[in-house]
Amino acid sequence: MNQYKALSVTKPVLCVGTLSLDLLTMCNELPEPGGFIDSLETYWQRGGHSSTVSFVLSLLSAQSEFLGMLSRTPLLSAIITEMQGRGIEMMHCPKTDDDPGFSTVIMAKKTGASSIIHCNRRFAYCTYADFKQLDLSTFGWVHFEANNVGETLKMVRAVLDYNNGRKEPILTSLRVNSKYWEHRCLIDMCDFVLFSRQLAMQLGWRSARETCEQLDFDLRMPRSIHIKRPCYICSWGPKGAGCLTGDGVYHNMPPYKPAKIVSTHGAGACFTAAFIYATYIRDMNLSDAVEFANRVAGHKIGNFGYNHIARLNIYPSNVSKLDGDMALVHYSEDSEDEQVICRKYMNRKVKYSDGKYATQLLESPYTPLATTPLDD
Repeated sequence: MNQYKALSVTKPVLCVGTLSLDLLTMCNELPEPGGFIDSLETYWQRGGHSSTVSFVLSLLSAQSEFLGMLSRTPLLSAIITEMQGRGIEMMHCPKTDDDPGFSTVIMAKKTGASSIIHCNRRFAYCTYADFKQLDLSTFGWVHFEANNVGETLKMVRAVLDYNNGRKEPILTSLRVNSKYWEHRCLIDMCDFVLFSRQLAMQLGWRSARETCEQLDFDLRMPRSIHIKRPCYICSWGPKGAGCLTGDGVYHNMPPYKPAKIVSTHGAGACFTAAFIYATYIRDMNLSDAVEFANRVAGHKIGNFGYNHIARLNIYPSNVSKLDGDMALVHYSEDSEDEQVICRKYMNRKVKYSDGKYATQLLESPYTPLATTPLDD
């Protein structure tokens, strides 16, 4: 596996899904039924899984494009402007005059618990016709939400058809947050499946390991039949995260948390974005990528919103050497050798550790704990 990957030449990640609004209200504790309490703080935040994934990828300095239905109403204008300011491509998004969906999130400061009320207003979802307008050759990874199964199924099949016979196929990932039995047909078609802890608990699965193994069992193909199997990833909040490789090897990663937990809302999308970044941009193996995703999600819950993720120093402080005896610093910045410049300033070296140390996060000392709730 190549330890170097140039951000300047890596194809963008396409995130297909939703963009909405979240209204977050912080209280000392959750209200009792029929009760009345005061809010400590209330604010708007971007919502929609795929739009958040694309935004966090941009904070990690990865190129991304978002494909989803946009509302022309002023409600989303600030969020869209911010995404465009981060360099996220949105030119292929269909538009509507309808108001977007939103979620009301009530968070308890004392316990970290939260209650979420979704209101999607039957907001339109992007279609296969919208997806067909894209040039798939410009993407290296496509991330899907398990949503609108009929249209998403056609999109995934389009990627599989494109990959047929290609030496460098597009990687695909799927986030499953709800309606498992309805979206089950999508799971075995993708390379990576990220499964919601809340959904797993609703299905009676009691751990990340049980979730990954049950998903693999539901494929209903014995391992004596050599077919390509997805890799399964499940973040289990206070107990870290687990992943199952396509070869059936399970890894468990410990949770991480900052000194103070402020907001867990959106940690699941941050976990997904960090996993894609670690796997695709940093060329990490599965267990290291999940370890890295745990660290980024742990950093996210230390503050409101997402912009503080950009302050993570995720690259080694020393510049590695080129092949041979001559150090990189001996090369001129004005050299016409593009490969030298690219390797000096764009390449990032990763030390593989089988999940023990995915990367050095030089800021914010993390401590493995077993008490970190990460919302999906």
